[in-house]
Amino acid sequence: MNNVISEKVDDYVRIRLSNGTANTLTTELLREVVLALDEAEISARGIMLCGGDKFFSNGVDLDWALKQSSCEMRALFLQLGGCILRLMESPLPIVGVAKGHAIGGALAMLLACDYRYAGTGRVLLGKPEILLGVPNPYFGDQLLRFIATDFVASDMIYTGKLVPSEDAVALHLLHDIGEKSVIEDVAFKKLLALCDLAPEAFAESKRMRVGNFCADVRNQMSARVARQVEIWNSDGAQKRLRAAAKRLSR
Repeated sequence: MNNVISEKVDDYVRIRLSNGTANTLTTELLREVVLALDEAEISARGIMLCGGDKFFSNGVDLDWALKQSSCEMRALFLQLGGCILRLMESPLPIVGVAKGHAIGGALAMLLACDYRYAGTGRVLLGKPEILLGVPNPYFGDQLLRFIATDFVASDMIYTGKLVPSEDAVALHLLHDIGEKSVIEDVAFKKLLALCDLAPEAFAESKRMRVGNFCADVRNQMSARVARQVEIWNSDGAQKRLRAAAKRLSR
C-alpha cells in the first residue's frame, strides 16, 4: 500500500494515513484504508487510526479531484461514504487520533471512530465544504449531526468554520486532547481499555449504537452522491473549487 501504513503491534493494528504532508484523500487512499481494516479484523483486537504531524488529513485533494470525470467523482464520494460506514460497522474498537488538522471528509473519518483524540496547539477540525460552493456530503452531514447534535453541526456546516481542538471536546467532536508528543500514547491506552471488554458484548453494543444510522446512510447514499456530483460540476462550484485549489497550491 502506498498511501496507508498498517503496522501490527502485538494484538493491535495502527493504520496511518501517509499520502504526503497534507494526507489528502483520493479514491485509492480510501480503498487502502478499507483493505487495512479488512486485514486487521482477521487477527487484531483493536485498531488505532492516525494521520500525520501537520495534518490528520486536509480532506479531498482538490487538484486531483478537479481533473476527475463525473463518474470518477461519484466513485470518490461513494468510496468515502463506504469507508466511513466500514469504520463505524467494524466489530473491533477503533480509536482515532489527530495530531494535525482534520478537515472535510477527513473529519468524518475521525468522527466514525469509537473514541477520538487530538493534539493541542492549533489543531483545527471542520467541514468547510459550503465555502467551496458544494454541500457537505450526506454521510458527513449526518454523521456530524449524529455525534455533535444538530445545533452544533448546523453551525459548523453553514459557516464552514474550523474549530480548535481545545474547543472540540465541549462540542462532543473529541473525547480528549493532549500534547502532540503524547496524544497517540493516550489514545492507545484507551484502545487497550476497550479491548479488555468482552468482544461480543462490545461489538453488539456498537451495532445498537450505529445500526439505524448506518442503514439510513446506506439507503440514501447513492441518490445523495448523485446530487453532490451534480452540484460539484456546476459552474459556480467549479469556480470556487478552482480558486481554493489555487490558494492551497501557493
